[in-house]
Amino acid sequence: MVEILLGVMILGPLVLTFLLKSNAALGFLVLCVGFVLSTSVIGDLKHLLSQLNLSTTSSTIGIILLIVPLVLTLLLTRRSAGKGFKFWLQLAAALCGGGLLALSVGPVLGSSSQFNVTTSSFWTNLQKIQSEIIGIGALISLLLIWFGGLKRFGKHK
Repeated sequence: MVEILLGVMILGPLVLTFLLKSNAALGFLVLCVGFVLSTSVIGDLKHLLSQLNLSTTSSTIGIILLIVPLVLTLLLTRRSAGKGFKFWLQLAAALCGGGLLALSVGPVLGSSSQFNVTTSSFWTNLQKIQSEIIGIGALISLLLIWFGGLKRFGKHK
C-alpha cells in the first residue's frame, strides 16, 4: 500500500502535466517554494490558524503547502508546455517534481498517519537518488524557464 501511495505521488504530476500540457518547470519550482514554506513558517501558520479558531496539525499544514500550490500551478498553466523536445523536458521536470513531492511528503505522512513510507524499500531507493532528482529537476526547470518562456519584445509590425 505504501509503494502505491509513493507511486501516485511520483506519477501524479507527470500524469497531470501530460494530460493538461502544463508547465511542469514552474510546478517543480513552486514545489521547492512549498517545501521551504512548509519547513520554515509552519509554526507561525499553525499559531495564526489557532488564533482564528481553526485547529489543525502541523503535518496537515505541511501537506497542504506542498500539494495545493503544485496542483494549482499545473491547472493554471495548462496548454503552455510547448511541443516536441520541450514537452519531453516538461515531462522530465514533472517526474522530478513527483519525486521531490514524494520525498517532501513522505516524512510528514510517516509521522502523522498509518502510512509510514520511511520503512519501505522503495523509499530507501528514492532517498538514494534524492540529489539526482533535485539537481536534474532544478536544472531542467531553470533551463525551460530561462530559454523557453521568454517573449522577445521588438519591433511591432
